[in-house]
Amino acid sequence: ASCDGANANGCEVNLQTNAAHCGACGRACTAAQACVAGSCVPRCPAGMQLIPAGMFQMGADDLPATATPVHGVRLSAFCMDTTEVTVAAYRMCTAPGCTAPNAGSTCNWMVGGRDTHPINCLDWNQSRAYCQWRGGDLPTESQWEYAARGTDGRVYPWGSTPAPSSQLCWNSASSCVVGSYPLGNSPFGLVDMAGNVLEWTLDWYASYTGSAGSYATDPTGPSSGSSRVIRGGSFGFQVGSTGVRASYREGKAAVDRSQYLGFRCARGAL
Repeated sequence: ASCDGANANGCEVNLQTNAAHCGACGRACTAAQACVAGSCVPRCPAGMQLIPAGMFQMGADDLPATATPVHGVRLSAFCMDTTEVTVAAYRMCTAPGCTAPNAGSTCNWMVGGRDTHPINCLDWNQSRAYCQWRGGDLPTESQWEYAARGTDGRVYPWGSTPAPSSQLCWNSASSCVVGSYPLGNSPFGLVDMAGNVLEWTLDWYASYTGSAGSYATDPTGPSSGSSRVIRGGSFGFQVGSTGVRASYREGKAAVDRSQYLGFRCARGAL
């Protein structure tokens, strides 16, 4: 179609794919939508948030050496689960790899009243099998940190002030219902990016490379290793712990099934 003023050179626009003229001249999609076959559709499935493309400084110089050096990362837009994957959601998985997590009083699987708590006591392979069954994958480490802290260099998902008890599930004997602490949301609307359960990421664990002055595009970490990166702190962390900082990282063997460890999924945006 020829939409007046759409292009400075007078070229026509494709109404099937142009987000500013989707299906008709002047019919614009929102930032959270894409133009597909002439219709505005969500860029992310229900239950996920759009994390827009952007650049940020990853890591922290005042944490243990595992979080240094601070280095630049440039990410394409992606979608990420608003909450950690719950017991009820994991139960729906029909993929062969979605085997039963460990059970017991410290694990949420097979415990009454825990369907809306995060699934825990499952390993990296089980977590990844679930995300792939949904058409995505575990987030890369850089995707996870960017989704937790945004572009403004904040220390925690909610800002740079230490956490009061109203902002996260921590220093507790068990996990919490997902989304119980909205005051701790990340800048992109993700909940429980600090506290509740630690979260598996896709990357192998290794020392950082790069520098603050250069930006790696959509990094995926080293090609091999002995453990996987986990992020986010957990309900068992003590008040004042650095482990709930958005840049804090640890490594765990992929077979580990800790009560403190769960996950959430990511996928590419439309």
